Amino acid sequence: MLKTETKLKKRRLKTVAIIVLSVLTMLSFTLLLPQFSFAQAATTNTNQTPSSAQSSQVTGVITPCNVTEPTVQGPEYTANPPVRQGQDFAQGIPGERLVLSGKVLNHMTCKPVQGAVLDIWQTNSTGDYDYKGFNLRGKIVTDKDGNYVLNTVYPESLQLDNITRPSHIHVIVGVPGQPLITTQVYFEDQPNDAYLKDSLIVKPVTDANGTKIAHFDFLVEDYRGFDISKGIAGNPTIGFLSPQSNNNSNNK
Repeated sequence: MLKTETKLKKRRLKTVAIIVLSVLTMLSFTLLLPQFSFAQAATTNTNQTPSSAQSSQVTGVITPCNVTEPTVQGPEYTANPPVRQGQDFAQGIPGERLVLSGKVLNHMTCKPVQGAVLDIWQTNSTGDYDYKGFNLRGKIVTDKDGNYVLNTVYPESLQLDNITRPSHIHVIVGVPGQPLITTQVYFEDQPNDAYLKDSLIVKPVTDANGTKIAHFDFLVEDYRGFDISKGIAGNPTIGFLSPQSNNNSNNK
């Protein structure tokens, strides 16, 4: 009888020990979990702007702004279009007028990029591309403040067999010798398709003259002035290292 009671007591103690050990293990894991999560994942927001961007808690390089989302180039591109700086991009082509303007910004600093090239092509007001020449095709170069202005006609949606592509403007943008972004600017209240992304949609406003006015900022990679021999820490103007608060203001 005594041996039986002794065995039962040992089993109870062993069971209690296992339960206590399990609880302690769970508590330890719970306390360590937030630190593990923040150390592994960056905070991202595809819709963030230079004024609202927040630094993450990841050790490494922090970029205040997200690079503009790319999308397909499409088959309609024609190489080596003319520069149309300060010109009427449509050159008398009929259609509802559109002025699309904005800045090209460095995604590492959110500062304007001078000398960025926007290689642009689009449909006319009937949804057709010019395949023989360079109508509604051309390049615009940003000024010292990173500004660009596209004075054109509003592109009509494109009919491809049973598919309707929403109104859009194609752009390859970047600094010569630096990474380029191939993307498209879309307009609100248009049909959706597989290539449209929310971050690329603009909302035009019609002015007193009937011209649609829209704004879009492109964020590109620009590493001019980066000294690779100094590493990231030795290039304070190219992003910054965490942990550090982001005090960059909106440079628009």
